[in-house]
Amino acid sequence: EIAINVEGPIHLSMLMIPHFMTQNEATIINITSGLALQPGVWVPIYSATKAAMHSFTISLRQQLADSKVEVIEVFPPAVNTDLGGVGLHTFGAPLKDFIEGIFEGIRNGQLEIGYGGTEKRLTASKDEIEQGVTNSWKSFLNNNPDFQN
Repeated sequence: EIAINVEGPIHLSMLMIPHFMTQNEATIINITSGLALQPGVWVPIYSATKAAMHSFTISLRQQLADSKVEVIEVFPPAVNTDLGGVGLHTFGAPLKDFIEGIFEGIRNGQLEIGYGGTEKRLTASKDEIEQGVTNSWKSFLNNNPDFQN
């Protein structure tokens, strides 16, 4: 997870930035997760990788602020896709609605784009995040009584 979610995107960004700097305009879009802001206790490594990318994206945006390279971060919620196989991931936001929401955010010039619950997390207080972590963990355990740490 660390190689795919952190090392890969960082390496690609660093390889492409010199080229992007020669362009009239360029955009780097990093896909993190709502779990970058409010970690999922049941997926701590995944949540940590997304938090690392969130931190990297903020830093990169500042480093490139005086250039023509825009740095956007997308915070998807759970999205109903066939990720992992047909019928295995049947919960979450409808894919079409999510995509439309993200493109609307890009058109509106947003640099941090959430959708659904992740949009609310972008402006949540520390106390709200902590409460969200606790509530989602309790809900997860309630829905997954056989979960083993």
